[in-house]
Amino acid sequence: MTAAGLAAVLGDSGVSIALVESAEIGTVGVGEATVPHIRHFNARLGLDEADFMRRTQATFKLGIEFRDWGRKGDSYIHPFGGFGQPIGGVAFHHHWLRARQRGEAADLEAYSLPIIAARTGRFAPPSPDPRALASTFAYAYQFDAGLYAAYLRTYAEARGVVRTEGRIRDVTLRGEDGFIEAVVLESGERIEGDLFIDCSGFRGLLIEQALKTGYEDWTRWLPCDRAAAVPCEAVEPPGPYTRATSDEAGWRWRIPLQHRVGNGYVYCSGYISDDEAAKVLLEKLDGRPQADPRFLRFTTGRRRRQWNRNCVAIGLASGFLEPLESTSIHLIQVAITTLLEMFPDQSCAQADQDEYNRVMDL
Repeated sequence: MTAAGLAAVLGDSGVSIALVESAEIGTVGVGEATVPHIRHFNARLGLDEADFMRRTQATFKLGIEFRDWGRKGDSYIHPFGGFGQPIGGVAFHHHWLRARQRGEAADLEAYSLPIIAARTGRFAPPSPDPRALASTFAYAYQFDAGLYAAYLRTYAEARGVVRTEGRIRDVTLRGEDGFIEAVVLESGERIEGDLFIDCSGFRGLLIEQALKTGYEDWTRWLPCDRAAAVPCEAVEPPGPYTRATSDEAGWRWRIPLQHRVGNGYVYCSGYISDDEAAKVLLEKLDGRPQADPRFLRFTTGRRRRQWNRNCVAIGLASGFLEPLESTSIHLIQVAITTLLEMFPDQSCAQADQDEYNRVMDL
């Protein structure tokens, strides 16, 4: 995503973009649900929506269903849209509350177009007419993150990004200011640069291992520290929403794609073992599993500085939140667009660093 975003905006500016990655290093690749902002990112890249959806096996998403959170059997959808419309200049919920007191109102969900569409498995693009009821919602996507990465790799390379296959063995720092001077690959190849973007995941190869930036641990607020993920066969047409179901030691996600369903269990290891979590996850799948569960370990929190010297950490290298509201891909997108808005010269001025960190810390 970062290489594609930089290529789209800086491709004609004379900036050279080099991408180093290794096919031997696995990616997390379980983040398959997004929020509506992803459409702006894709549009900025000039992606054709139909081609994007075909290449990534994507489905439309109108919101997130939460099951069993208040009590067992509860279900509500957080829609990408509003409820009703103002009447006489007064917000709709005031009219609904008065009507409910009189026993005249239906359930609140009945007044949300995206919820009704999601519950009935329907989708149509929003109307461009702001006066129409069909203009009162937005939408996002559910897609195969691995296919999306491959799609954007092709996009980036077609726009001049030079990709090098390899692992980074060493990071060279400049003596006078501690800036990163170059990365050295296992092959011995040395790649120099003015700005380095760390997308190495939880390891933080540049931002932490080389620059010792530090990490702010949020475990006391977000105690879930593990996730198990597994795809399964689809047993019904894909619905236009993501599902998050509360469970004993955390919560489970269900994300329907065109060719499969993505599933996972985010949990706290202090309350359930990995084996027990995998058992719960597999028992509650809709269809036959297509692989063994993969386990992820993480510490919720963020780097103390997401931009340090001439290194910007993006994605898991910058930090991690519980993915309950499809935040991971969104935060990657925010980081990319914010960096482009504040793109530095070769000095990477401290004022640029401070402002970027201030914005990303909000």
